[in-house]
Amino acid sequence: MKFQLDSSHENYIVMEVSGLIEKTELICAMSELLNHPEYPSKHTFWDLSQAGMGLSIGDLREIIGVLALYKPEKKNFADKSAILVPGQMNRAMGELFVTMAKALPFRYKVFNSREQAASYLVS
Repeated sequence: MKFQLDSSHENYIVMEVSGLIEKTELICAMSELLNHPEYPSKHTFWDLSQAGMGLSIGDLREIIGVLALYKPEKKNFADKSAILVPGQMNRAMGELFVTMAKALPFRYKVFNSREQAASYLVS
């Protein structure tokens, strides 16, 4: 798995992921994102359109556990995350993640359309 962070957009940070998504590398990408200086003021666009899902349900649980450790400095922070995925199988896995993440201080939403994902983050 490879990832690249782009914070040039005014409203959100793009995390572009390619290759087979694996837990360890995804946690590294999340850590880089959560520690980015603009993270509290910009939403997140997870672009997984060039990636393949290599995660199990157990992996998703572990990722939720890592995200649960994040404590925002401010109550009102940029908490929206759009997850762009290819195909219905990846969408189903993304929706499962969203359901599992309901108790976290983030608002995740899964998309198959880049335009709809970007629109969600700027609304």
